[in-house]
Amino acid sequence: IALARWVCAGILLYAAGRQIFAELNKLQDTELKLDLPLLFVGAALYAAAMACFAAYWRQTALGMGGRPGRLEAQRAYFVSQLGKYIPGKAWVIFIRCALIDNQTTTAPVIIASTFYETLAMMAAGSLLALVALLSAGNARPVMLVLSGGLAAGLFFAVLPPVFGRLTTWTARSLRKAGAIPIGAITYTTWFQGFRYCIPGWTAAGLSLLAIAGSLGISLFSLVGFLLACGSMALAIVGGFAVLIVPAGLGVREWVLMQTLGPSIGTSNAVLVAILARITHVSVELFVAGCLYLLGNRKKEND
Repeated sequence: IALARWVCAGILLYAAGRQIFAELNKLQDTELKLDLPLLFVGAALYAAAMACFAAYWRQTALGMGGRPGRLEAQRAYFVSQLGKYIPGKAWVIFIRCALIDNQTTTAPVIIASTFYETLAMMAAGSLLALVALLSAGNARPVMLVLSGGLAAGLFFAVLPPVFGRLTTWTARSLRKAGAIPIGAITYTTWFQGFRYCIPGWTAAGLSLLAIAGSLGISLFSLVGFLLACGSMALAIVGGFAVLIVPAGLGVREWVLMQTLGPSIGTSNAVLVAILARITHVSVELFVAGCLYLLGNRKKEND
């Protein structure tokens, strides 16, 4: 099974990379002019999206019995995003466990809340992608099938009774080692996913819209807004779903090519996808660095 996953990931990356480079070759003689203020707006919107997801992770941890602070949760969340660039994404959990005070929030709670927040975020994103792409029209059937399949599977996984069975089984093993039991997920936490994740995904979509605008590619319309939200959500969720690939590298860009291509052209979609990747990585590095230093300074003052 492990070998099959690596083979499938390799084929996917090869196909996506080949298509991306082929489109980039067509643009060798094209002069690009960036609207920097609009690009900074896109960066700020992406940071706001990540802050929404971080806030929901904190709410999930609180519901499971943890007590992470707001700044502490934001700091751990943003810094842990850098762990997704390592294959398998397991470093995300390790980093959060290292940056959260284990006296107020135990490692089992951090691990369980991270899994639940990720699944709930992806469930909301895939559902938003399905609705937005259907409403925008002109979506390729394979993208609708992909978003619908992800939404159905992920929403089933985050239902409190389903996820509760998994945490109960895990907690039994942890209790043998003397760990504190994990609090059960409630429907309150489940509904909070819509409260935090839908605004987060909307901000991520607006980020893509602004980044495209900085390239002179206008998506400033209702259809463009729906297309940007649906495309960004499906691209990030699709990248998360392929665990072997670090940060969905290649997968996210391929999804954006498939969803944006019919409306703005495949070459323009490649440009938007690559600039979005550069902008989002830069935002994660900058905000993670600032919050990490801020957290260290606060500890020194205490």
